[in-house]
Amino acid sequence: MELERISLRGMDYVLGYKVVTTDMKSLGLRNNPNIVKFRIGEWIDLPSDKTIAGKGDYGGIWLAISCSAGNGLRRYMSKQYNQETRMFKSIVRDVLFYNSYRMKTSGIKLLEEID
Repeated sequence: MELERISLRGMDYVLGYKVVTTDMKSLGLRNNPNIVKFRIGEWIDLPSDKTIAGKGDYGGIWLAISCSAGNGLRRYMSKQYNQETRMFKSIVRDVLFYNSYRMKTSGIKLLEEID
């Protein structure tokens, strides 16, 4: 499976879909103690000592690899936790791991909100 890509200002990036709380914070799923505050249009990078390649939950910023996977996460948050969310088309720095529905990265930039 190939990850979706986008070119911006002559640079090639992997594209993903980040789901956040309405106040722009990470969801805290899987008992994640590292809640990140996101800002639209700004890079958020984890320090190298907080970045671990591989499928383990710790050590990266997780996002959906497709809009449909992101919408599935939004439905899950609404049904399971009664929590409204926002979703953003995003670019990432380094892909540390990915599978059929999500990826882990060391850095992310939220581009535009998807309703």
